[in-house]
Amino acid sequence: MAYVRIILLALCLVSCRKLLTVSTPDSEQSSDTVFGADASADNAVADIYYTMGMYYNGNLLSAINGMTGDEGGTLDAYYQRYVNNSIPSDDAQLNQVWKAYYRAIYRCNAVLEGLLQSTNLTPARVQQWTGEAKFMRALCYYYLMNCWGDVPYITTTDVAQTALAYRTSVDSIRVWMRQDLLSATNLLQTSYPGTERVRANRWAAIALLARIALQEGDAESAEYYATQVINAGVYRLCVQDSAFLYNSPQAILQIWTSEGYTLPGQLFIPLEDGISYYPLSADLVAAFENGDLRKAAWTRSFTYGTGTYYYPYKYKKRGATTGEDREYLMVMRLAEQYLIRAEARVLQDNFAGAVADLNVIRERAGLNDLGIVADKRQCMDAVLQERRAELFCEWGDRWLTLQRRGIMNEVLGTLKPSYWKDWAAYYPIPQQERDSDPNLTQNPGYQ
Repeated sequence: MAYVRIILLALCLVSCRKLLTVSTPDSEQSSDTVFGADASADNAVADIYYTMGMYYNGNLLSAINGMTGDEGGTLDAYYQRYVNNSIPSDDAQLNQVWKAYYRAIYRCNAVLEGLLQSTNLTPARVQQWTGEAKFMRALCYYYLMNCWGDVPYITTTDVAQTALAYRTSVDSIRVWMRQDLLSATNLLQTSYPGTERVRANRWAAIALLARIALQEGDAESAEYYATQVINAGVYRLCVQDSAFLYNSPQAILQIWTSEGYTLPGQLFIPLEDGISYYPLSADLVAAFENGDLRKAAWTRSFTYGTGTYYYPYKYKKRGATTGEDREYLMVMRLAEQYLIRAEARVLQDNFAGAVADLNVIRERAGLNDLGIVADKRQCMDAVLQERRAELFCEWGDRWLTLQRRGIMNEVLGTLKPSYWKDWAAYYPIPQQERDSDPNLTQNPGYQ
């Protein structure tokens, strides 16, 4: 299993060339050089997406959050620590996840500082780049705070300030994220900067606002934002086999890959031995309803020892691919907005509206419509069931959903009675970071 371990330890496994052909703002080129012309400034912004997509971050959260939650497992004893929720504070993989997000945030801050100081750039493009950097900074913090809780909130490239940063409360971070995104909605256009959906537009910012509003319990705002995206007329649900192709009709934001395949594809799809070392949990596999097309299209089975296991097959490429079947890393897609709106409607006792949204998803999955649901708990359970079947292994969505709904202890305590502790809802602050920043306190349970 050594080669599997290498997959998780590599900083950039996928052999994709960088979007950036010049150095990023934090390297040897000066800010004046990078932000002295439109082309190099645009490359600096593009590099934020590259950092977010190809380094240690959401790609691995799809596996790590799956194992710590209830949707993934492992055949590699080395990573059983995640399944057993016994993660050490010096865990190398989570340290790399943390570093990658802050690397992307640093690039966002560098872009914002460089744009503010530059006088040689096209004003309309400065507006677009500013919106993109603010959006991406908010997206990074969305995952940081959901995985670690209170984390340092950094808005500068000044090392003197960042090296000794304190942790900031989740509530404060959400306020600043919302400010960034509201600003981004005014700065970004509804159209995409290029021909592909690999750079944020206004709808991406609004979609992330819907996520955050739902997490805050602001059901009215969550419904409002999700409805804007759904009614935009830009996106549509599509059959499962085309959902993760480049320029998918339901893609709100994808991350470009030069060779048409993604890290999740390499991580989950078996090699020549036919074994996936990060299979789906039996609990998740059993949760699919009979006839659900998502199970047929998005999972595959394999035999290991005397058992049958399933692995995620949303991404179907684990090597270089060209042409119409190449895949980009999905960041946000339309189906989630229907699920956000459905949950928000349940919270407002609009059960008929919630069921209508769920039936849109179910129809595409080949399932019968839900009938009338008059009970709030039953309606919420239906939402969580559809969300689980639709968004499994996508950026750890299930882990975040259990947190948001306040049912993590109930679900994981029942599934893992010998291992689960309530403090495991957040990961340990990386010890490597605490060694260099004495102001970083540790999460409970990892002292």
